[in-house]
Amino acid sequence: MVATSHSPNMTCPICGGEIEGDTDTYPNLVCDDCDDRAVGEDCEPAKYGFEYLDRQPDSDGGIQMEPDTGTNPVFIDGEKCWRRYRFGGWVTMKDQHDCDSLEEFYETHGMM
Repeated sequence: MVATSHSPNMTCPICGGEIEGDTDTYPNLVCDDCDDRAVGEDCEPAKYGFEYLDRQPDSDGGIQMEPDTGTNPVFIDGEKCWRRYRFGGWVTMKDQHDCDSLEEFYETHGMM
């Protein structure tokens, strides 16, 4: 038997669909379909990396990773969520407590 890092029957807290990801580490993960609909407070699509910073990558010829930053909080179907940006991507988690910051969300869920 192989241990996995996520619970097998977790559902999206927004649509009830199946969740892929580390649901033991990240509470209230949303599914990819819902995540694709995330918008910022300005109702514009959520941004990530260079697009969020409103700049282009350096053109010195070196390999450059997207900066681990982006829109926070995000809203999906009117539900407030927080994104954790890291390792060239992100995870999106629904905020059922209306936290004021990602740090407060982490503290509320015992992640800090």
